[in-house]
Amino acid sequence: MKKAARITTVFFIVGLICMPFLSCKTENLDETENDENAGYSKTTKEQKPELELPDVKYGGYEFRILNSPTVEMFADTTIVAEEETGESVNDAVHKRNRMVEERFDVKIVEILTGRREISPKASNSIKSGADDYDLFMLGLDEGVGIAQNKMVADYNIIPYLNLSQPWWDRDMAHDLSIGNQNYFVAGDFSLMHYGKTQGVFFNKQLLQDLGIESPYDIIAAGKWTFDKFHEMGKGASKDLDGDGAFTDKDQYGFVAYSWVYANAFVAGAGQQMITKDADGMHVFRVGEKYVEAYQKLMQIMHDGDMLLDGLDGQINPELIFLNNQSLFYSSNIHSAVGLRGMETDFGIIPLPKYDETQGSYHTYVYPPPAMLVPVTASDLGRTGVILEALCYESTDTVVKAYYNDLLKTKISRDDESEAMLDVIFENRIYSITDIYYMPETYEQLYKFSRNQNANLMSWIEQHEGKITAAVEKNNQLFNEN
Repeated sequence: MKKAARITTVFFIVGLICMPFLSCKTENLDETENDENAGYSKTTKEQKPELELPDVKYGGYEFRILNSPTVEMFADTTIVAEEETGESVNDAVHKRNRMVEERFDVKIVEILTGRREISPKASNSIKSGADDYDLFMLGLDEGVGIAQNKMVADYNIIPYLNLSQPWWDRDMAHDLSIGNQNYFVAGDFSLMHYGKTQGVFFNKQLLQDLGIESPYDIIAAGKWTFDKFHEMGKGASKDLDGDGAFTDKDQYGFVAYSWVYANAFVAGAGQQMITKDADGMHVFRVGEKYVEAYQKLMQIMHDGDMLLDGLDGQINPELIFLNNQSLFYSSNIHSAVGLRGMETDFGIIPLPKYDETQGSYHTYVYPPPAMLVPVTASDLGRTGVILEALCYESTDTVVKAYYNDLLKTKISRDDESEAMLDVIFENRIYSITDIYYMPETYEQLYKFSRNQNANLMSWIEQHEGKITAAVEKNNQLFNEN
């Protein structure tokens, strides 16, 4: 039965009790109506159970994975390492693969191609009925169409997989499921969903020069909010060259691309435009709190010279931050790699809460690549065994190296940033709105946010027909799967 999309004004309650690296989950839904999240929870990674898989050998089978290089995905895409080099993540990947290969007598084979070549190559292969790949790593902006066209397997029917286990990204599995289907998942086998997690970087020297309170203390007190971010950022803007105009030669409170901050900060407030009903199907409902969060964000970003927007690449926010010209800079965690050579010390903190009544900090994940299994895979049981083993063995090898050694040791500059990484990864949000409905919402809304007089309700009135139609069509397509 097709689920109709509808717009409803609702009041939201955000309340979360969370543990490091994992999260409990609530969405911006009415307390009682259509709350498909009731009872949803997570356990911590310290409670890692034993792996339960059959004792099988696959006779040297080559498990083929279509993937893109790190430089094109803006996140660490490493899944194969031919030899140990002394680099922590590389060596952990090598160790992980060897363990799985030896246990099941398989060979993990990576087929590298351009980011925008994965979708056509995978699609053409599947349409022809060929069994060319066992897995492909595809950006979710392209993955939705492939799933709608029934070209990838539902993870719920793949034998031996248990998406409730801590070596799978249960935030992604929960947020991006539709109905009782799961096409988009990520596990500890891939680091991309970690690298695409958004954070806020701050310049410690500017903080000291301005005599501003440490964000660490503010966060510990639960007072890192939109208002506090505004207060601190507004006081940092300065016309450095004295020409009376603010350009990329001056100093700002905040620098980022609008396609990063506009959606990320609203998600940080715990809000989504499109959520789910009791059956897990999508619902277009714009709640009062969503509108409040968006409008407040616009007021902040367009308050004088608070923000320097990178727009569509005309300005590079990272370079502005590296040059000590902004107090705050928001991007994904992988961007921290580009800051490793920064002479001035910086810190890493989560996105601000909407206000102090919000229970926990939320983290937006920019649409990352997911692990998709083609329907042409010849043995889903074998696929399930290998994927479950790869994700399981990654938790104490690859993720440990990435999280503890790389992020906490090589990138973060202080003990507080290490603790902040735990906070950032605690409550991650994969936006249904931005991933399933990117052309109708994400791409339109971030451009609209550049308008100094942006009024969300007028935008909704203009676009609600297209969004409603897209939601209805999407629900129908997945109901037919």
